[in-house]
Amino acid sequence: MSDLEFLHADRLNRPGLVHAFTTRDGGVSAGGYASLNLSWKDGDDKDAITENRRRVTEALGLDRLIFLNQVHGNTVHRVNAIPEAGWSVGQGDGLVTNVPRLGLVTQTADCTPVLLFDPVRRAVGAVHSGWRGTVQDVAGETVEAMVREYGTDPADLIAAIGPAISAQNYRVGPEVLEQFEELFGSLEGLALERDAEGGAGIDVSEAVRRQLAAAGIPETQIERLPLCTYADERFFSCRRARGTPFGGQAGIIALV
Repeated sequence: MSDLEFLHADRLNRPGLVHAFTTRDGGVSAGGYASLNLSWKDGDDKDAITENRRRVTEALGLDRLIFLNQVHGNTVHRVNAIPEAGWSVGQGDGLVTNVPRLGLVTQTADCTPVLLFDPVRRAVGAVHSGWRGTVQDVAGETVEAMVREYGTDPADLIAAIGPAISAQNYRVGPEVLEQFEELFGSLEGLALERDAEGGAGIDVSEAVRRQLAAAGIPETQIERLPLCTYADERFFSCRRARGTPFGGQAGIIALV
């Protein structure tokens, strides 16, 4: 008997749609991967990962979870069917589909997960946006893919930003801050006060929220779950792990 814990965004609790943000609970992985590791990481037992993915698929009532080999870029894949081999449809950081019962997955362990739903054209998207992907506007690219592939009007989209690391726990160096400053024109509301070395904590999820709004999604249709993956031990956190083994949770969305 599993003890899966799914978190949900209020704005995505709609008929004909399934979504979830997973936590560490309810799986069979051990050690630093305990217990619901969904990432195909070296070090964890592949049979355990497969069982974890099976449990989530079954609990959500889906045919299959669809993954990417995430590379911190802005490539977006359209998913039309279950991959012929393996779990992944290729390298990238965004997924879109209008095929029911295929669960699009964004894997994270501090990065920002985004789930997108077009209730008019009946399509969904999933985004993995770390700081590198954010600088490349992978969220905006995924919205654009839905416009291109399904005729989505961004004004119809509903977006949920899931658990991610907070600015208080995510210091980056001045070279990263410069890229965000160049992109947004200012660091106001995005970064904490700079330290003596010129670094500062940065709120990547707030940057992503602004990008979703810039892509045309009304701010009233963007929901952010205020949970920090570093501070809340229900989640895997790369930064908290400090070089020791760690797994990954997921944001998942599917039409049903």
